[in-house]
Amino acid sequence: MEAQQDRLVLTTTDLELGMTCVIPVDIMAPGKVTVPQRIFQDVVGNLPDGEITLRADERNLLALSSRKSNYTIHGLPADEYPAIAAVTSEMTLSLSAPVLRELIRKVLFAASHDEARQVLTGCLFQHDGHRITMVATDTHRLAIRQMPLTASATSPFQAILPARALQEVLRVLGGSDDEVTIVITDRQAQFEIGRTRILTRLIEGQFPAYERVIPQGQEKRLSINRQAFYEAIRRASIVAKSESNKIILRCQDGVLAISAETGDVGKAYEELPVQQEGDAVEIAFNAEYLQEALPVMESDVIALALSGPLNPGLITGSDDPDYRYVAMPMQIL
Repeated sequence: MEAQQDRLVLTTTDLELGMTCVIPVDIMAPGKVTVPQRIFQDVVGNLPDGEITLRADERNLLALSSRKSNYTIHGLPADEYPAIAAVTSEMTLSLSAPVLRELIRKVLFAASHDEARQVLTGCLFQHDGHRITMVATDTHRLAIRQMPLTASATSPFQAILPARALQEVLRVLGGSDDEVTIVITDRQAQFEIGRTRILTRLIEGQFPAYERVIPQGQEKRLSINRQAFYEAIRRASIVAKSESNKIILRCQDGVLAISAETGDVGKAYEELPVQQEGDAVEIAFNAEYLQEALPVMESDVIALALSGPLNPGLITGSDDPDYRYVAMPMQIL
């Protein structure tokens, strides 16, 4: 942390992800010190409401006081802390916070947690001059959100952003309506959100050719109330958890049956009225993959397009025209 003129600059980094936040404060004397982030956060977060006074001495001891609370934290010389320099690039994009929040929220949950396939632990972020696209996949599911490019951008780009960095971006965005400036270089991405700047390394590698995974020409289609579908799956998943979260969907004559069965728990059975196009349906999915996708959609009615029990299903919604979600099926057995 560094006191400069009328502001306090807070900087943190793990060399993969860094953040700088500028806070307007009353400065009695300039100076800087490095302190343990977790301890500082916990102390400040638990102090009573009111003004906080910070003082650092030549021994790198940081004293905090607020009302009748007084703490001292052992720090380190600030000169030894790695600097986070602002990045510049020809690839710059300006988006409103609601648009960026929408892009991230609709796909982030589908990113992989498997570090052995690092390229899948991030989200593909690209713009081609006409639209913005964000994609995430863990090979079992695929989430795609596209938007027309109405914001200012300097040149097209493509980058794989770490999911961990996007989680921080989402957290900092909160409910803001401000403009966000995004700068992309060959190795880094920078997000400027109000007084906060987030800098992250990009994930190197080739993102899968996701377009080839999107099903085409399915002859079976179910139109389902999204909220009722979500609640039925959530209930059935209580039983399905001990059986790899497998739920079975069977649909005939406009009635969708959702079932799960495990030897050590029991059985679950739900029925929902649907609009059915095409032949009868029988397919199994991981309940978790459906549970995570349905809440981020806006449509009251979603469409589940299918072709066969071993082919992926495609979920879309009339109020989500540029959102597509693909889920791989499980074997029914």
